[in-house]
Amino acid sequence: MCWFAAYTKSRSEFKALDYFTKCGVNAYVPEYTDIRQWSDRIKKARTPAISRYVFFELPKINYDLINLNPFTRSVVKAFGRPINIKDQEILSLKEALKNYTVDNCFQFGDSVKIENGPFKNKIGKVDGVSENHIFLLINTIKVRLSLSSSKVRLAG
Repeated sequence: MCWFAAYTKSRSEFKALDYFTKCGVNAYVPEYTDIRQWSDRIKKARTPAISRYVFFELPKINYDLINLNPFTRSVVKAFGRPINIKDQEILSLKEALKNYTVDNCFQFGDSVKIENGPFKNKIGKVDGVSENHIFLLINTIKVRLSLSSSKVRLAG
């Protein structure tokens, strides 16, 4: 069995995944849970990690089956041939996104631990939160950090 990738229509990754699953094809869309906030509610949403792609596993490429899916556009190709994706690459993608969530609901005074970057494993207190940045006070080194909320992972 080989893994292949197909382009999907805009915002149709999960619909293409569902269609392949109903047809009995092993398919995968890399996803993570995102917390979205509106004025009246906060909601967890499934978000594709790689936009406009669905990965599927077949013994050999079957264009008839792929063209039947109304949510896919075409197979990803290189030099005119469909790209074969190794099982190990799909497994590493699944492992990287396992239990990953985007959680930016920190408030002033919360104690957090930085999980990535040059200040990994440092503990600080949230000094402020803006739309794109989180400001932390790191007591051990007496520094106020401004971290991009899209690039940093924090644990409460």
